Amino acid sequence: MILDGLVIGLDAKSHREKHVSGEVSSDNLPLLKDNLAPSRPVMVDVMITRSRDQWCVSGTLTWWMHHECSRCLEPFQREQKSVINRLFCVGSDPFQDQKTREMDDDLTCLVSGELAIGDLVQEEILLDLPMIPVCSDDCRGLCPQCGINRNLDDCQCEGGIREGPFSKLKELDLSRKNAG
Repeated sequence: MILDGLVIGLDAKSHREKHVSGEVSSDNLPLLKDNLAPSRPVMVDVMITRSRDQWCVSGTLTWWMHHECSRCLEPFQREQKSVINRLFCVGSDPFQDQKTREMDDDLTCLVSGELAIGDLVQEEILLDLPMIPVCSDDCRGLCPQCGINRNLDDCQCEGGIREGPFSKLKELDLSRKNAG
């Protein structure tokens, strides 16, 4: 089932449970255009359950990450799974006007009472993107001296430390105290 543009109304007449399963096209997730593999949809499988005036959305997203490795700079694609477990309420934030009560960070208030599946998918994937993407845990990266991709070739560079603009700082004698 195609879920592009699907909006679910959360109100008192809503069912107690609703299962939503299908796919969202990566083309319809503009904030993720550089992170998702093109032509691979995001698979959504969530259960929406209502308890009093709150709705819990729980389930999984399966998506294909498209990135450049931070170690070897090669592009890669990998399947990722994100677990969703979010609470929603309808109306304005009940804690926004009351300074004496703490804000509930686990509760998202929907003023319109409508949950856009595409927005939920986009938010969850943004939260799950790795800060430092690597193609594999054992990626050897680039040689800091000659720049060769060490996953593809071995180089003959020495493993020593290169001289840099701050090399002179090693010569400073920091053991003496200032007489002042």
